[in-house]
Amino acid sequence: AGAHSWVEQLSNIASNGSFMAGYGYPRGFVDKGVAHFDQNADVWLIPPLERQPPFVTHTDLLCHPSQRIADQTVNYPRLQTVPGGVIAMRYAENGHATIPNGGKNLLGKPEKGGTVFIFGTQQPLQEEVLLDVLKWTRDGSGGDRRGVLLASQNFDDGRCYQLGNNAIAADSRKKQTPNPLPGQLGSEHELLCETDVRIPDDVQVDKPYTVYWVWQWPNAPGKDPTYPNGRDEYYTSCVDVDL
Repeated sequence: AGAHSWVEQLSNIASNGSFMAGYGYPRGFVDKGVAHFDQNADVWLIPPLERQPPFVTHTDLLCHPSQRIADQTVNYPRLQTVPGGVIAMRYAENGHATIPNGGKNLLGKPEKGGTVFIFGTQQPLQEEVLLDVLKWTRDGSGGDRRGVLLASQNFDDGRCYQLGNNAIAADSRKKQTPNPLPGQLGSEHELLCETDVRIPDDVQVDKPYTVYWVWQWPNAPGKDPTYPNGRDEYYTSCVDVDL
């Protein structure tokens, strides 16, 4: 495994494609810049590493234990947005986009870092089950019909990179889409990946809208001797936005 990506920031996108002021964050968010940061505060791997056989079951809950109720950490508020608005869900690539095969010594991983699915609902459950949410469809007729599939796209948005992983692709992207620190021309800073998603027009404005970021990054069968039959590997972030 060794993956460790999660939604780190949400932004509204203006009609000209730029980010608008005022960021939002997932439930229970812990910033990786804090002292003694432990990535397990934000990372939620499904199924757990010790699971054998390594496949998702109906016992697997979608949200990290700290993200099962709609609660924000101090200084990390919800994004404020509008029905029909377009938002960016931003996350670090951690080499899964720029290092060949998705990372060092990995076998059988999908191209482009796998797939990110975004689901939305105004009827979230505290014990949301991953397999139930994966049945939701764009037209709302799938599964238990509590929610919809809002978007699906490659994990790798084709632009994002991080510094210091010595990947040729990262160096190339750094030149194509430089991301200097504000007011420091020529400085270098990582560029987060993003999944862009449109909030439905028909959402209720007097209650939060819950958005599930679900990254699917499996091993294909017959590629990795550790997992001869393949394996499931999902990472999630659970987010509420205010309308």
